[in-house]
Amino acid sequence: MINQSHPEKEEREAGDVKLYPCDERLRAEILDLRGTNAWTNNSLAAQIGYTDAVVSQYLGVGGNRYAGNVKRVEKKFMEFLRDQRLSLDASVASIACDVSRQVEEAIEDIRTSKQIGAVLGEPGIGKSRGIHLYCADHELAIPLFVWYGERNASSAEECLFKSADVARVKRGGREAKVLAEKMAGSNRIIIVDDAHKLTCPALQLLYDFRDRTGLPIALFGDHRLIEKLRNDPQRLSRTGSVYTLKLKVTEDLIEHHIRQIIPDVNGEMASLKKLCTTIAREAGHFRSVQMELARAVRLKKGCPDWSWCEAVRAAHTRLIRDYELAA
Repeated sequence: MINQSHPEKEEREAGDVKLYPCDERLRAEILDLRGTNAWTNNSLAAQIGYTDAVVSQYLGVGGNRYAGNVKRVEKKFMEFLRDQRLSLDASVASIACDVSRQVEEAIEDIRTSKQIGAVLGEPGIGKSRGIHLYCADHELAIPLFVWYGERNASSAEECLFKSADVARVKRGGREAKVLAEKMAGSNRIIIVDDAHKLTCPALQLLYDFRDRTGLPIALFGDHRLIEKLRNDPQRLSRTGSVYTLKLKVTEDLIEHHIRQIIPDVNGEMASLKKLCTTIAREAGHFRSVQMELARAVRLKKGCPDWSWCEAVRAAHTRLIRDYELAA
């Protein structure tokens, strides 16, 4: 574990209790962000590399004054806000759509049949958003979101403990056995996003966990997932069903992306829909739509005389694409 130092804590421990004035506008912006975007002191602290106590003191305890190196803390907050504004360029709220309905149908079929099922879909088609929408309405579902930093068996076990909200108890190192005993018979579905990133031992742990508990498991991934299952006849034979998500590019979903990212289309909606429909049908699908629209917003800030269509075409040339957008 990395031992991070917290200079503000060190200053307070040294007896420095002098209060320094805060940047009221910056402080108000952070408070507003915390109030409207579900940020907490703890999550804000993680973003700027300080403790939640520092964030709490800056935002409230001392009013508009702070005990410590206020310039250093505010520099971190300003960098955080800059990054937040950039990420908000591509912020698109999740809505129910054809793909999310396919996701729900696949999960429900796996859950009610109490099996392990694989759900395949191309990158950017909307698998993760469909999972988030499902879990928002089904609080007993246990979602696991895999990334390459946490994809082995021990990481999968750790994620199960955290996501299942089961107290961790060590009994001779057989922690998965303890979890299995507590979860057996609960019928809670485990939903694994990006399961193709899991190592084979991690996949095996999930299959063994299902044997011990009877819990249904939905494995979401791309073609690499089915290849891993086919490489082990035992796992393949224990996989109940395989579902393939089908992309359906609808006009309302394309318009939703455009309106979420572009502040004012200035009468270009029809033309933008055509461009974005082409992008959505190519590799990357709706993820690519978000990236290109977000890039277009940034480019247009530097070239305000451009139309939105010109900005999107310019954005297209800045990204790795093997197709052209029609003029």
